[in-house]
This record gives sequence, structure tokens and C-alpha cells, in this order.
Amino acid sequence: MSDRPQKDVVIVGGGISGLAALHFLRTLRPDLTVSLYESESRVGGTVGTDQVEGYSFDWGPNGFLDREPLTLRLVKELGLNDRMERANAAVQNRFILRKGQLRSVPMTPPKFLKSDILSIAGKLRLAMEPLGKKAPGGDESIYDFAKRRIGREAADYLVQPMVSGVYGGVAERLSLRSCFPIMRDMESEYGSLLKAMIQRARKAKREGRKSGGPAGPGGWLTSFKGGLCGIIDELYRQYRDYIVTGSGVKNVSRSNERFAVEMVDGATVAAGRVILAAPAYQTATMVEGLSEELSLALAAIEYAPIAVICSGYAKEQVGRDVNGFGFLVPQRENRRILGSIWTSSIFADRAPRGKVQFRTMVGGDGDHAVMDLTDGELIEVVSRDLGEIMQLQGAPEITRIYRWRRGIPQFKIGHSERIGRIEAELARIGRLHITGNAYYGIGLNDCVKQSYRVVEAIPDRA
Repeated sequence: MSDRPQKDVVIVGGGISGLAALHFLRTLRPDLTVSLYESESRVGGTVGTDQVEGYSFDWGPNGFLDREPLTLRLVKELGLNDRMERANAAVQNRFILRKGQLRSVPMTPPKFLKSDILSIAGKLRLAMEPLGKKAPGGDESIYDFAKRRIGREAADYLVQPMVSGVYGGVAERLSLRSCFPIMRDMESEYGSLLKAMIQRARKAKREGRKSGGPAGPGGWLTSFKGGLCGIIDELYRQYRDYIVTGSGVKNVSRSNERFAVEMVDGATVAAGRVILAAPAYQTATMVEGLSEELSLALAAIEYAPIAVICSGYAKEQVGRDVNGFGFLVPQRENRRILGSIWTSSIFADRAPRGKVQFRTMVGGDGDHAVMDLTDGELIEVVSRDLGEIMQLQGAPEITRIYRWRRGIPQFKIGHSERIGRIEAELARIGRLHITGNAYYGIGLNDCVKQSYRVVEAIPDRA
């Protein structure tokens, strides 16, 4: 067995979490020796962009909200401020499918009164939210919370599609505490979401800022010119000397104060600390010999499959107006697609002049069988559903399919208890850290924030 050089810190995984950890280590702790190992031939994980025939196709996530100071700090330190691109005003026009028709999502109380997303009975039930039942004990699902506070109809047509759009999840299975803790806090503090939103809006106005909504603080969708891969490309360009691609980790073990990071090819790296930034299911196998309890807790975090189908059409093929962010599809509509984002209406240069790009999502935790579909069958599903909703004429001129069999972590009921078990084992083992989208939040901002916290917690004597 060949040995590789000893490192102060080894990072396992080259997605945005691992790359952010590498950046913060190099900027905050340049005294430490560090290497990042990525099993694939490229870094970035689900973040990637293809430039094809004038189209810019993002593989997975297509942006982040500009509300997280640490992400903005990362962007600035990378020298990417002049390449950031904020979504245009069309992002505020969002739609929900109901009875086969796209209905505008009301963003203000006056618009809500005129909205046709909910029936009159549904609106009246939602207006009674301050009189809703008190929270039960334990970990409540997002759907049960929404049904209890705002009624079944609003839960079905406002909350459930939002959950599938963000998490690719089923609202009945996901934990409110872990996915949207601010909603739980608002109810606990004010006794009502409506009362909480009013009070928070007044406070924000006094402080000269936006208050956001029940799902979290406000923010504006932001990416980079040419696609979200801009941040990945720059991280790799600046830190390529510290990155080893095509080098998968098989096992992490410990002897006294040192870790042995064993590679798939049999080589071993000695490390004073290890930051595990790979997906939870991969990390679970790496630490199996180190801690069975840690491995089991990591393996218990489930993932939902997602297929992203990017398609391009000539404008004259699209019969419906596309001045907006896109639409989500409630489960009750009995469509297979989860929704579609009108990318070329949100960011500049995502499609050639006179063309339109759609990013349509299929799958989620309620449709694991989507991964068994052929490319042709996936295109047929999207062409049927998207074609009827957007009044499309003819076939797309270009299509790209991105499949993620384990695409989005699911923070299901009991997730906080699983995280507690993971944290307890990490504390017992010592000098072993985790970061990624499977623990405290699935967005790019969450990953950057968690990676910063990991690095910040490393003492001067690593």
C-alpha cells in the first residue's frame, strides 16, 4: 500500500460544501495543510452548466437567494461580484396549476382576495388562521401544520406544491421543525402566522429592511452570468492545487490523534482532521468502521430522485405568455411533472434571441419510478404535460436531461433526532466534521454557512 503525504485537514467531497470549506480554510487558516478529494472527474456535484447551441442549461440548482452574508462574502472573496446576476422582475410572477389552468400566486393580501387559486370557502378558512388549533407535541409534518393552520384546500394548493418545488418532497412526510423552523417559531411566539407576519413586517419597516415570509427571510434569486457553474469554476481555478479529482474515499479510520483516509485505489492519507462533505449515504459507508451509530444515522437520511429536463423552443411555438418565474403542480392535479421554471424569462442569455427555455422537474419522493423511465419516455411525459399547460406547438428544438437518482435530501419526521445522534457521535469521536445539504438545509446558502461554521470551529492548534 502506498502512502500519501500527511495533511492537517482532509476534505472528502468536491461539491459546493467541500469547495466552500476549502476556501474558508485557505483564507482563515492558511497555516494548515489541506487537500480535497473528489471521486468524480470534476468538482461541483449537482451544480453544473452546459452551454449548447446558445442555451445555458443548469444541471441542478439554478441560483441562490442573496440573503446570506457568508455566501456574499464568498462571492466577493472569489472576485465574482461583477459576474453576479440578479433575476429580473419576472421572478415575482409565479403560478400554480389548478383545474388545468395556471393561476397567479397572490403576493399581497389585496391580490389574494382576487386570486382564483382558492375557492371562497378556502379563502374564508385561511382568513380564520388566527383561530387555528394549537400545536400538538412532537415533530409535526408540514402538511399537518398547514392543514391545522390554514385549512386543507390551502395546504393542497399553496403549501404542498411549494414543498415539492423546493424539496421534491411529500408534505405529509417532511418535518416542519427541520424544513421550515421559522414557521414553528412564528406560531410559538405569536400564536398565529398572520399575526407574526404583521408584527415582523412592522418591525422590518422600522429597521428599513424586508421581512420575508413564513418560509424564511426575504432574498432575491441570484446566479452568475452564464449559469450557476460560475462559482464552481472559479473555486476550482483558484484552488486546483489543493484538489484531487477521480480519487474516491473508501474508508475513514482513526488511531490516536490521526485519521487514516483510505482511497479506493488503496492509497492512504494521514490527517489531523477530516471534513466529510460527501452525500450522507456515501459518508455512511466511509465511517462504518469508525462508528456504527454514526453510520446508521447518516444512512437513515433519505433522498428523493429528481430529473431535470431542459428544453428549448422558438417563441412562436409557445402559446402562453412566459413573463414569470414558472409554475408548480399540486399533487391533486394528477400530472407527473412537479413544475417548470421559465429560465429564459428570469436570467439574461439563457436562450438565443427568439427562443424560450423551460426547466421542468419530474420525480420527487412521491415518484421514485421516474428513474426507471427511458430518455424517450421522460421527454414524452414532459412534452405531454408541459405542452398542454403552456400550449406548445411541435417538438422542442433541443432537450437535455439531467438525472439525479439521489437528488434532494429529505428532512422527514424525526430528522432533528437523527441530527442529534450525528452531532453526539461527532463530539465523541472528535476532530471529525460533516458539512453538506443533508443536515441543516438543502440550499447553496445552507451549505456555505455550514462549511464556514465547521472551519471557524477548528482551533488554532488544528
